[in-house]
Parts: sequence; C-alpha cells; structure tokens
Amino acid sequence: MGLKEDLRDRALELGFAGIGFTSADPLDLYIKEINSRPEMYQWVMSPRFNVLRGAEVTRRYPWAKTILVLIRNYHRRAFPRELIGIIGRCYQVDERKEKGAEHQRVMDFFAFLKGQGLKFRYDDEIPARMSAARAGLVTYGKNCFVYATGAMKGASWLESIPIVLDKELTPDEPSIELGCPSWCKNACVAACPTGALYSPKKMRPQKCIAYNSYFAPGLTDQKLREPMGTWMYGCDRCQEVCPRNQPWLNQTLPDNPPLMARAADFALHKLLTMDSAYYQKKVWPLAFYISRKKVARWQMNAARALGNLGDREQVPLLAAALKDNPDEKVRAMAAWALGRLGGDRARKALEAARDRENGLVGPEVEEALARAN
Repeated sequence: MGLKEDLRDRALELGFAGIGFTSADPLDLYIKEINSRPEMYQWVMSPRFNVLRGAEVTRRYPWAKTILVLIRNYHRRAFPRELIGIIGRCYQVDERKEKGAEHQRVMDFFAFLKGQGLKFRYDDEIPARMSAARAGLVTYGKNCFVYATGAMKGASWLESIPIVLDKELTPDEPSIELGCPSWCKNACVAACPTGALYSPKKMRPQKCIAYNSYFAPGLTDQKLREPMGTWMYGCDRCQEVCPRNQPWLNQTLPDNPPLMARAADFALHKLLTMDSAYYQKKVWPLAFYISRKKVARWQMNAARALGNLGDREQVPLLAAALKDNPDEKVRAMAAWALGRLGGDRARKALEAARDRENGLVGPEVEEALARAN
C-alpha cells in the first residue's frame, strides 16, 4: 500500500469518521467569500488570529504540499438532557484543555505521522470546513455547517481537523457544493433565533448566539437577549431542525457517564452565583473560549437565561444578583431579567435598586420597571 492508504487506514482504525486530502493551494473560494463581506469578519482578522492568513497555507508554511483533513464525530454518545438548549453540543465534549480520550486520538494520529517521517503542522487558522469540502469529506448546508459524506448518516455533528503535510499526495475529489435536499424550505434560516442566518449559506456572525455568548464585548444587545433564550454558550438550533440531521438524532445512543456526572455543574443558578474558584475548576476547563478572568461573562449570560426561562421562582436569585454582584454588566442583565419575569417581587427588587444604581445599570432598571407587571 502507498502512504495515502496507510494514513487513511490508521485514521479509521483510530476511530475518525473520515479522512481526505487536498492540495496546499490557497483556499480561493473562502478568501473570495470573506473579502465580499469584510465588515462581518473584522473580528477574526487580527495580528493574533487571521482567517485570511490561514487560507493561504504556503505563505505561512512554504514547505506545505498537502492538507490532510480528519473529521471527528463529536456526537458518538448522548448528551445530558439538562444541557440541551443551554450549552452547544460540540463544546460539551471539547477536550483540548482536559486532554481526554478524544484529544488522545488526535495525538495518536500525530505520532503516526511522525513515525512516517512526515513534517506536519496543525494550525487552527486554516479554514477547517472549506478544507474538508475541498478534500471531498463534506458538503455544505444552508446553515453554513458542513455535513459528512459517506459517514455519520450524513450528519453535521463533526469537527474538521486540517493538518499541513510536507508530502505531495493525490488530492481527493472536492465536494464544495450544497447538499441540502431540494424539498427543504430553508428550515435552518427560519429557525435561527436571532436572524444571524439571513439567507441560505449567508450569515451575520455578529448576530449569532455563539458569537454573542462568548465573543461579543460588553453588555448583550437588548434586541438579542430574548431571542437568545436559555443558550449560555453556543447554539445548536439550526442543526437541530435540519432534516439532514434527523437520522442521527432519531437513534438511541449510549450515555456519556462522565459528562452526565458534571452536567449539574452548569445549572443556571450555580453559574449565576459561582465565584472565580468554582469557575476555574468546574467550568473553564470544558468551556474555555471565555477567559478564566471573566466569570462575570458567564454570570451575565446566566441572568439572561434565567429571565428567559419564565420561572418567577428565580426572582429572589436575580434580585440578589442585582443587589450584590460587583460587576455592573451582571447587575444590568439581572435587572433586565427581572423585568422580563415581572410580578410583585421583581418590581420590589427593581424599585429598591432605583436609588442606588446609575451608569450602565440605571437605565436597565428603569426599562425593566416599565416592562414588569
């Protein structure tokens, strides 16, 4: 067998859902798409991280000849029911900090590459989905996610892992195309809570729940708070409604005992009231896009989610956050949440805050009082 076949066999032996190969030529279609809407992507074009830089592989790695792409199925097991609608599925099994079995699978493949005498590099700036499509592993969905071809029942619950190689290998046939059934009436676009998906294959990242849950600066935009619902970190809505994902979702999968055991750590009331020690020990190792220093970001998200939960039994918890939390963004969101829940107890908490709050929180208290009933 040749090197390409050896690599493929080893990847499948390790449990990856697929492996493909493409050249190290610039990802021209990706570059064209980003350049057509630069105002939407400035936040991913900085000296520290730049998606356009990643799309021109040989500029960074002049020795590159091939991009090998692995796809990892991150939905092998069932997810805790209490985290559905709270934490996006892919984040619940992100082991990059904790270095569990899935991380070891990647390390074992890297060791195999090294044993083959290959120079290689994983670089998270390289556009992963476009690389996977050019390597023939996936097709696109109208929701901008990619869906496996020939694996995982055609589902999108996958991570694409592009790896640069110094060896020229025959590229696989690209599959850069829309794979959605003709009869689908844009279910993902219609279901997108915030309107981030505004047309098939078109998305405004700054309106996406994922972006607003962990990247967007400051206090969450008022227009987005209610549509974001109870999502705390990421969002799966467009994937959940997609007809291409139903065969995978409508099957019985084995439980994930370690994840089930820690699901209670992410209960909304715990996230709202946690201190930095709890955050750094229980939350950050799994959901690390938010800095270890920014426990208040999680607390703000939790206040918004509790407001959207619609349960007035949460009013005392939110009232305590409005009164005692040292971060004004958390207090501001607690005020908003109290206004959303309404009722006598909420009004009393807001009225008590009226005299002591100004700055960012004061207007939120007034608006919340106007809404509370």
